[in-house]
Amino acid sequence: MDEHRRGPYKLWIHEHRFEARDGGTLVGDFVRYAAPGGWLVEWLFVRRDVERIFQFRREKLLALFDKRC
Repeated sequence: MDEHRRGPYKLWIHEHRFEARDGGTLVGDFVRYAAPGGWLVEWLFVRRDVERIFQFRREKLLALFDKRC
């Protein structure tokens, strides 16, 4: 788990989850965050940014490991 106290988000807590499944490992993420500027900024900008962050992570994991995901 990592927690950021400084940076572009007022709050960022990211838990990495790993679960054995079907002879492999399921990788998951749980994130709690708060956007500066409240819900409107979150809705307009931050949500897409967070989605891009984890899409990039997914692509890198696929490139490094099993492409069946």
